[in-house]
Amino acid sequence: MCVIKKMNKMKIYLLLLTLITLSCTAQKNNYDNLLRELDINNQLKLDTGKFMLETEREYAMKLDSLMKVIYNDLFDLKKIKRENLVTEQNEWNLQNKLKIKNIWETLKKSNNELGIIPNDEKMFAYQEQAELTRKRILELIDKFND
Repeated sequence: MCVIKKMNKMKIYLLLLTLITLSCTAQKNNYDNLLRELDINNQLKLDTGKFMLETEREYAMKLDSLMKVIYNDLFDLKKIKRENLVTEQNEWNLQNKLKIKNIWETLKKSNNELGIIPNDEKMFAYQEQAELTRKRILELIDKFND
């Protein structure tokens, strides 16, 4: 009788582990799809050649929002590794702020003679910002399978 109870407990644990794994995979795939959709929509808007600066700025903001959602979901799901995740994200945020500051300062210095930054260069700066965030999103998505 005791052996049967242990086997039932093992089955329950295996079932829970399987459900958690499937949930992580489903979330990972969902975020992969969302990211792909954002990428496609951004490129379609850029291909029109209209409002390209606004398109890149909006894309960077959407990626930032998606990253925060993924981080929060990962934080809720991976209770064991929360402290590591928080530390890693804080370090990434700090480095990201420095990189973004450097992007804009470089632009300002290179356009100091004109006194203004051309829209094309602003667009490329937002594109660089978005790429930094996009890389972080991919890192976070991969953590769903850890």
